[in-house]
Amino acid sequence: MIAALFALLAAAPQQAAAPQDTARVKQGVDYRVEARLDETTQVLAGRARLRYTNRSRAALDTIYLHQYLNAFRPNSAWARREMQFGNRRFQDLGPEDHAFERFRSVQVDGRPVSPVYPGAPDSTVVAIPLPAPPAPGGTATVTTDWDARLSTLPRRQGRRGRHFDFAHWYPRVAGFDEGGWQPHPLLPQGEFYGDFASYDVTMELAEDQVVAATGVPVEGDPGWRLNGQLPPAEALPRDAYPARPAEALGLLTGDAGAGRKRIRWRAEDVHHFAWNTSPTFRYDGVIRTSLDERGNATPLPSIHVLYEPADTGWSGAVARHTYNAVTWLQGIFGPYLWPQLTVTSRVEGRGGTEFPLLIMNASPTEGLVVHEATHQWLHGMLANNEWREGWLDEGFTSFVTDWYFEEKGQTDVWNQTMQGLANLERRGQAEPVGLPGEQFSSPAIYSAMTYDKASVVFRMLRELLGEDTFRRAMRAFYERHKLQHVDEADLRAVTEEVSGRDLDWFFQQWLHTTDTLDYGIGGASTERLPNGQWRTTVEVLRLGRAWMPVQLQVAGTSRTLDSREPRQVVQVVTRERPREVVVDPREVLLDLDRTNNRAEVR
Repeated sequence: MIAALFALLAAAPQQAAAPQDTARVKQGVDYRVEARLDETTQVLAGRARLRYTNRSRAALDTIYLHQYLNAFRPNSAWARREMQFGNRRFQDLGPEDHAFERFRSVQVDGRPVSPVYPGAPDSTVVAIPLPAPPAPGGTATVTTDWDARLSTLPRRQGRRGRHFDFAHWYPRVAGFDEGGWQPHPLLPQGEFYGDFASYDVTMELAEDQVVAATGVPVEGDPGWRLNGQLPPAEALPRDAYPARPAEALGLLTGDAGAGRKRIRWRAEDVHHFAWNTSPTFRYDGVIRTSLDERGNATPLPSIHVLYEPADTGWSGAVARHTYNAVTWLQGIFGPYLWPQLTVTSRVEGRGGTEFPLLIMNASPTEGLVVHEATHQWLHGMLANNEWREGWLDEGFTSFVTDWYFEEKGQTDVWNQTMQGLANLERRGQAEPVGLPGEQFSSPAIYSAMTYDKASVVFRMLRELLGEDTFRRAMRAFYERHKLQHVDEADLRAVTEEVSGRDLDWFFQQWLHTTDTLDYGIGGASTERLPNGQWRTTVEVLRLGRAWMPVQLQVAGTSRTLDSREPRQVVQVVTRERPREVVVDPREVLLDLDRTNNRAEVR
């Protein structure tokens, strides 16, 4: 099994290991972690107990883990990929600056084993052989000791002074689904995929550190202070999960010691655990409640914001943006299912990254906050494989973000995206949106297809179905698949069921081809009828290979044209003499050439 994976990863890292049956697989994953951060060496020492229950129908002789910190160092798959485009930033990092994640020991069910790195020299995927393969329903316990250090050059993770962003830091189990194991090296084009799990994490660090993390701080002081005071008790849902004693792993023994503290965090039904810390973080918070008709209050998940003193524009604004986003998103999909959500500033100076219950952002802008908050649903609770179908969370999220601003009255929110995509398609640079991330020809094309074009595809889907039907489909997608892995087939099945329409052509055309759409007006003439009305004859041309129903507007009268013929002649009767005719007047469709969408009426 391990030997076979060497060739598998080298040939096609996006492929799965041996397929399983077609039924949904949700493995049992339970983490207990102890970790100690030494700021003098900048190294974190960790010990983890991973209890892995095999709920598939196949016996497993290997567990695959990701050590994603190893991407941010010379000779990693990430560094080599960037060098193809002239970027040597991680390839040239020196020994004091690059990241690492190194095992000190690995045991399976108490027996020492040797990890295998099938993608060497890349070491972001590691295979752990199982001496006694667990049959279906069986469990293997993997205990690891490791050291981890962030890189001084940030990319999602990173360190600067006493600020540490632990986006990656522990051996994270690879995703397992109906396609089998899904190990994947960390690359610039794509992000994450993992199994839902339970996490119980105790960390030891300097007493003055202020900490944010996936999960709830059930023991210890994370350092949050509002005007020098502890947040109200209802802002810290320490009882969000049933109480249970912490399992001792033996790394953290005795007391923490002078100038040190320990914090225990717990999280359930999440597929990753990230955290960050800085002694100078400032705190904002929002306590959310729901009132019923009788005035009875029910607590809702609280919102926390941590930011550096130099982070201008964060105070008050980020908490307000997050509250507004979460409230709106719950109306689109359904409830936020975790006990709290924390937004923090990060070392990296641009963009943001989502993790369950935690967002690390570089700026306080409302657009960034809404985008990353949307990811709590799209990839957080509806967990797609971002390597295989990045459009299903990044494109979907980009669409939802623009939808949010549409509803705030920003009518021009789509203009720049539509113009940029049309220019790219006219140059012949488009690639199928549904490609796995690493198969796009460049990071720029990956971004344009996965974020921008995919967002327009979702906009066209909303137009095709109608907003009311589309909203019902979004709710149904969430209700059916929350806290599960999802893929294109799941989304297509729900939208077809809710709409009562066959949408296979839509998903195939817009995700798996580069066919272009170009409607145009061949000509338009009008004549006055005896009753004083005007009959306008319009020639509508479909010049591209792609097809969509299209709106034709004549003097305020709209008609939907759903013929697939390359040429249609349409007659429209209006009370007033039309001056011009327009196809796709609201500019919803991804039309290659809009200069031919309007014509004067003769």
